[in-house]
Amino acid sequence: MLNVVAIVGLRWWLTSAGGYGWASLPLWILAFICFFVPSGLAVIDLTTRYPEEGGIYAWTKRAFGDDHGFIAGWCLWTNNLVYFPHLLIFTVGNFIFMFGPQYAELENNATLMASVSLVLFWVAVLMNVRGLRYGRWLNNLGALGTWFPAMLLILLGTWAGLRYGSATPLADSGLVPVLGLGTVAFFSQICFAYSGLDLGPLMAGEIINPRRNVPRAILISGVIITLIYILGTAALLMALPQNDIGVLSGVGVAIAAVQDKMGFGFLAGSSALLIALGGMGGISSWLAGSSRIPYVAGIDRYLPASFGRVHPRYGSPHVALLLTGSISSLLILMSFAGAGVRDAYFLLADFTIVVYFIPYCYLFAALIRLGVSEGVTEGVIPVPGGRVGTLAVGLIGFLTTAIAIVFALIPPEGTENRWLFEVKIIGGCALLLFLGWLFYRRGRRAA
Repeated sequence: MLNVVAIVGLRWWLTSAGGYGWASLPLWILAFICFFVPSGLAVIDLTTRYPEEGGIYAWTKRAFGDDHGFIAGWCLWTNNLVYFPHLLIFTVGNFIFMFGPQYAELENNATLMASVSLVLFWVAVLMNVRGLRYGRWLNNLGALGTWFPAMLLILLGTWAGLRYGSATPLADSGLVPVLGLGTVAFFSQICFAYSGLDLGPLMAGEIINPRRNVPRAILISGVIITLIYILGTAALLMALPQNDIGVLSGVGVAIAAVQDKMGFGFLAGSSALLIALGGMGGISSWLAGSSRIPYVAGIDRYLPASFGRVHPRYGSPHVALLLTGSISSLLILMSFAGAGVRDAYFLLADFTIVVYFIPYCYLFAALIRLGVSEGVTEGVIPVPGGRVGTLAVGLIGFLTTAIAIVFALIPPEGTENRWLFEVKIIGGCALLLFLGWLFYRRGRRAA
């Protein structure tokens, strides 16, 4: 369940169905084969080889040393700083949809979207500063807000398709993707939608019998996640014409279209509210988890020692939480500078892909370094095929991830200012990596 909740995002239905229609379905399967399966095999091998807390961070340290381990951990944290603004735009879009079609144009108001995003984000920050006793309520609401609309759309879309036929005819896009730069760039986003298997191993020390339970969880969740993405994308296309699927509130629009045919009108607004709460839950849960990285780094003195402090009353890592909140707030404002809401949304999505996939490159490189050199030891569930299989899986995963990073740098079609897009994403990624290197060097000198 942790894997499914951490990985599945309803917004990826909108990206796939609205961008590529029925042709996105084979891309979901291809991403499963080229990215999810290799990452799953790598995590199973390395988790059973070294069942300790830290996941990619710990494996990278073993394979390549403390400096590379720190950069991998730094990227795991900083990608969340960018992920929060991206998820907030989606969340605010669904809040606006909840109030009715007469307010739909507010989705294009960058000032309003940025302002509401900041308010909602700091609600989540302050609730987590008061401890998990309060932050968990957002997490629980988020789980409800994700699952109910997802199941509702799949059921309604299937019903609409069987009774009225598909709103997006299969002949309009077909099942064969058109080869080109745009398709490869879109494929990088589909791969990102499958990422998140690193979350469980980060807490391997707290999992009962990780050598047994982590592999089982990956195998079971992989099937569930793939079915959710394929069924949800298909349901969306059966409920709505492809051109009517919006990037922010398409799930609510699809439910509204089917409910109009059924003759009652309360599901769409309620679902949009639940989807927005699901976004808030996602922000709260990842905020609580990612803030532990600078907290631990503060204890290890790679970051200033103040980051390792806990609140005297609530027992939360309040300095790390407030730091995370402050940097993400700055990124919210920067993402909207000189850009519309749509451009800001896709900029943040691509930025997150680039930063988050750097640790995945380390994951596959660590698999090759450790799996090939050490072979099979007691308790390890190796990649099938021995050293040759390990090398093949590591190379396929590494190349897929590297290609996804490169093509995430390509501005999506319709970007208003392509040069500004490139400056923001490349300059921002370079700045984050440079800051990580500076903090590591400072920490090493202090030690």
